[in-house]
This record gives sequence, C-alpha cells and structure tokens, in this order.
Amino acid sequence: MKLRMTMATAVLGIAMATLTACGSDTGSDGSAPSTSGATSDAPSADPAAALQGDWQIPTEDYVLHLKEDGTFTEDFQGVVDFRTGTYSVDGETLSLEGGDGNTDDAKIAGEKLVFTLGTATRLE
Repeated sequence: MKLRMTMATAVLGIAMATLTACGSDTGSDGSAPSTSGATSDAPSADPAAALQGDWQIPTEDYVLHLKEDGTFTEDFQGVVDFRTGTYSVDGETLSLEGGDGNTDDAKIAGEKLVFTLGTATRLE
C-alpha cells in the first residue's frame, strides 16, 4: 500500500516536472499562452483523499475515521479505537487492512461506503 502510494507520487512528480520543463511562458509570437480549454475539475491524483474524514453506520454504532496519512481507526459499539490499520483505494473498492491481519473491503458508491456490516455515510 505505502509502496504503491510512494510509486504513484514519484511518477506524478516526474510527470509534472517534465511537463513544467516543456512549457513556455510565451507563445511563438511572444504573446501570453492561451488558457482556453483549461479546467479546474481535474480528478484528484489521490482517490483516497476524497474519502478522508469520518463515516458512520448508525444502526451498528460504528464510526470509521479515514486519516490523511493513509491510516484508519474504527469505533465500534462504544469502544473507541476498536481497530486500527491502513487503507487504500483501488478503483471502486476501499480496503481496510487492520493491524489484526484482517482486511475489510467496501464498495465506493457515490457518497456511501457499502460494507458487509452495512452502508456508511459521511458524518457532518
């Protein structure tokens, strides 16, 4: 997981450095470059970043905390930090790899995480 994130970060950094080196501040006629076609809706380079935060399944008294550093903690039925570990995203699947050696997967369905236990929604 960490190796994949490190490799992805390295590849992204190299690509950005290469593109920056190829760029020019002026057009061939000396004018400023055109920004038409540029969009600010580019997808995040890290799909896990969009999932960071707190998620809950109220019927199970379950709260999942996805942290920026790629780790998670679970609170379950009143036990805070019931389980901890690391998480990763592969396509539409969130994987929680616990320190206990168990891995739980959730399907990312829009603004919901669908686990076997139930469907988690973002805490506000």
